[in-house]
This record gives sequence, C-alpha cells and structure tokens, in this order.
Amino acid sequence: MVEMESGGRFIAGTTARLLASQYVQRPSGIFVPERIASPLAPIDLMRTYVTHEELTGEESNFSAIITILKSLNVFQVLAFTSTWLARYYTPGVDHDALDRKYVEENFQGTQQIQALSFVSDGRAFVAPQLLHITAKMAVIYSHEGSNDPSAVEYIPLLPLGLGDHMDQSSEIPEDENIVVDPGGLPGVLARHLISNQHLNRPLDSASLMGSFSRRWREIPRENPHRALGSFEDLYKRKVGIDLDDLESVVIAAWCHVMQHNNVYIPADYFRSCGIAPENAQKVLSHLSCSTDSMRSHLAVDIAELNGGMEWSIAPFERFPMLKLGDGVLVLDPRLLMHRAFGWLPYFDVLEGLGGDKKGSGQLRDYAGHVSEIYALEILHSIAPSLNRSIFYENDLREAYGARQKVVDAVIDYGDRWVIVDVSTRQLMRESVAGTSSATVKKDLESLVRAKAEQIQSTIDSIRNDESPLTGSSRRANIFYPVIVASEGFPFNPVVSSMIEDMLRGEGLLQDPGIAPVQIVDISELEIVEGVQESGGPSFVEILEGKRSAGLWRAGIREYILVELGLTPKRSKRLDKLWTGLFNRVIEKVRPV
Repeated sequence: MVEMESGGRFIAGTTARLLASQYVQRPSGIFVPERIASPLAPIDLMRTYVTHEELTGEESNFSAIITILKSLNVFQVLAFTSTWLARYYTPGVDHDALDRKYVEENFQGTQQIQALSFVSDGRAFVAPQLLHITAKMAVIYSHEGSNDPSAVEYIPLLPLGLGDHMDQSSEIPEDENIVVDPGGLPGVLARHLISNQHLNRPLDSASLMGSFSRRWREIPRENPHRALGSFEDLYKRKVGIDLDDLESVVIAAWCHVMQHNNVYIPADYFRSCGIAPENAQKVLSHLSCSTDSMRSHLAVDIAELNGGMEWSIAPFERFPMLKLGDGVLVLDPRLLMHRAFGWLPYFDVLEGLGGDKKGSGQLRDYAGHVSEIYALEILHSIAPSLNRSIFYENDLREAYGARQKVVDAVIDYGDRWVIVDVSTRQLMRESVAGTSSATVKKDLESLVRAKAEQIQSTIDSIRNDESPLTGSSRRANIFYPVIVASEGFPFNPVVSSMIEDMLRGEGLLQDPGIAPVQIVDISELEIVEGVQESGGPSFVEILEGKRSAGLWRAGIREYILVELGLTPKRSKRLDKLWTGLFNRVIEKVRPV
C-alpha cells in the first residue's frame, strides 16, 4: 500500500517509485524527456506582439497617436519602420534576439526591464503588421518639415500604440463572433487569421530568384507563345524595362540593405550596377513613388476595400521604395524581392496590355501554363527515379480517355499514390485585407472544389484499374491529394476545417483510403525536394507522417521544419537557378 499521488509514477508491478526520467521519441527521431514531449499544435507556431497597454499599463489614445504623427517628419518615421523590417527579414535572423535588441535600443529604466520580461516570455516587439500600419499612418498624417523634439521619443511606442487599436474583438458584431458559420462563411477572427498568415509568409529569396529565372525567363524562351512571344520580350515591349536591368537594380538594392543595414540608397549607388544609368533610373521610377503619390494610393486602396487598414499593404507591394531626394528609401526589402521576382511582373504586363481582352486572356493562360510547367519540374525531381513513377495529364488521358477529368500529375509509390493538381489561383484583395467573408469562401471554393473533382475522378480511375496507366494489375489502397497553389494559400486549422466541410458537403474525397487534402506552394515543394536530396523522408512519407502529427492542420513547411526539426539544404536544381541569376548580375559589375 502506498499513498496516492497525482502524477506519481511507479515501477510496473511494484510500489517502488520511479525516480529516473522517462524518455519518448519525437517525430524527428530524437529522444526527449516525457515532460517536454507534449505534441505540438498550430497554436504553438504563433507569436503575440506586445501592445502599448501591456507595456505601460495605459491604453493608448488613438487621437493622441494622430497628433504625434502630425508633429513628426514622415521620413524619420519611415526610416524607423523600414530599418526594423530590414532587420526582421535579414537571412538567418534570430527573432528573439531581434526583439531584445529593439527593447535595449528604444526603452530605458523600468520600462526596459518590463519589456525584457515580455521578450523572455516569447512575446514580440518587432511585428511586420505593426510596422506596416505605422508606416501607412505616417504617410497619411506626417509631414516633410522639422520634427517636434518631444514627439521623437515616442516613435518606438507608435507600433505598440497602434497595436492597441488593431484588436477589434470588443467591436465584432454578434453574428460574426464565430470561427466559421454553418454556411461556410468565416467570421472576423478567422478572416484576420488568414490575412495575418498571408502577410507573414516567410521570405525565401533563393526560391523567389530561382522561380523567377526559370518561370519568367528560361521556360518562356524554350516555349514562347505563338502570339505573345517570350515573357521577357513582352515585358520589354509593354513595360519598357529589360528584365536584366530589373534583376540588377533589385539585387543591388537588396544587397545594400542587407549588408549595410541602411534602407536609404543614394542614386549614385546604382551607377555601379553595370547597367546604363538611364536604365537604372527607369527601374527605380517603376518601383518607387513620392510620398504624395503613396498617400493617394493608400486612400484609393482603403476606399476600394471599404476598410482593410490593418492588413492591406497593396500600395507598398506595388511601390516598395519611396523617392527621397536623389535616392530611394526601401520600405520593406521582402516586398521589394516579391515585387521583382514574384507574380507582380505578370501584372505589369497585364496593365501594359490595357483593354486588349484577347491579349490579356492569352497572357493569363500562358502564365498559368508556364507556372504549371515549373511546378511539374519540381515534382519530377521529387518522384522516385528507380522506375518510372510520375505520370502527367497526357499519360492519364491516354490511359483513361480524353474526356475523363484528370489531374496534372500522379506519383506512384507502389501501394500509395500522391495525386497532384496545380493552381495559379491567388487570394483576392478583399481576402488579403480581411474585409469580406464571402470572398474568402469564394477563393477557397475556386481553389479546392474544381480541383477536388479532378482528383476524385483520377483516384477512381486508378483505383478501378491502374493497368492502362502502369501496366500493373495491383490495386492501390491509399491516396494523398495535393493541390499546389503556386502563389501560396494560407493553410491553417480554420482553412483546413473549411475545406473538410466543403468536400463533405459535395461528397468528394470521402472514401476510405483518401487522406485529407494538402495545399502546398512552390517553396514548400522545394523544401521537400531538399529533404529528399539530404537523405530524408520521401514526399509520400512526409504526407503520411503529417496525418498523425501535432501540426497536421498546419502547412507542410511547418511540419518539416518545426515538428520534424529538419534543416534541409537547397536542392541542386534550385541552387543552380538562383546562383545563375545572382552570378548574371555580379558579372556586370566585374572590372573588365
């Protein structure tokens, strides 16, 4: 007989207390003490920022913040927000150390001690959404004259003060104070979760540059459109800028900010880019605007969205640099990289086509086709290579008939199949800004529903008889549906639940042996590619392991990097692409 004790452990079959620590194996293979081995959950990926009220004990007054902004020079405020954004996006940065640096540089005395205690608890001071809204408010309200000295000291508190007013939980209408309603419409908090995840998606500069080099340059050269030609020629005709010059200016600006931690770049700096000064100026004019122009763009953005002040940064995405004297101020280096190497060059050409509906339609189809080719190249690299294991749309149509609904690719792992369809669908502005539940639902339906029908049809064909495709009479039992959203799509517990409810209502992908749909982007496929080259688990093993993981409702990126604890190198394919672009730029500045 022994005294009962909550949580007490004993050696099996005895009354002897178990003194040694118990160890369990994590998904990464590492053994850790049982007391710290509780499974991860998506909420563990979140960091919460510190607000003014938490730090000072007093809620900030919104009118007082406006008064302070009106007494400050706009460029001093923007230099502050841009510098901290640049530090935040520095490759390999330790964000806990960065928050500590923010506190040590900006607060004194007891306020600093209190702030450091928040950092020790894992709370954030440097949050992109707070810095962006501070920059927007400064553009709208601050001036270009001299500062009020008494207001300058308050600049580090401005993001925290505005953080007090981004929390609208007390103002949410009763009918929207839900996660997702029975009709599949997300509530305010769910919309903001999606907006937050979209805004804070990680920057992988190598993936961006590699994708740009292959998708917008190499593939279109190899497969030019019969009417439009190659993308770079089309860009030169409609935008007036050579993609070589775009690469040179943006890489030069990025390197300046990252190496010198200086967000202001004088115009003379671009004379060393190895391109004609007038060409560099064309690029800078295209990517930057004045404060007056930015103020107008912000006003239009807010008016068109009927709100969205907290999350929409579309004007900053279009103009990530601000004209300042003879130089430019880089508002956000991450936005600068996405502006040049992401999807926005496509919209530059689309705008250049004006009202040409035929040309716009051709461009839209062509851009989607090129993006699909690039995604399938990564899948080809991922697929097992000992025997033929990947089959494409044409193979599926040949096997099951031209009229059969099929996906873009399937990967055969013997008794398991990965079924993949590619989409270039992007979140609409209202979804990004968190202003419309109906738009979020429409985005998700457009991304998932049609793809689910094609995935279901393909699974049915393979499950009924795979011999027309593989020549084998075996019957596969397990299928892993994957939608590649090439431009990214927030994947979290809310989105995952909405997808499940939608597919359940449609009766799609509900059969035994069909795993939940996974949404991945290009950079996540490249992470899988790197994992496999490093000797890690295969794509299907990753998808299989994620089903029972703590982060099964989070993205594949988080499952691989956080729960599995893997740190894969970039694949050889991606390394060749992004270093090729970088070396192209460097060659221009080498002395002859």
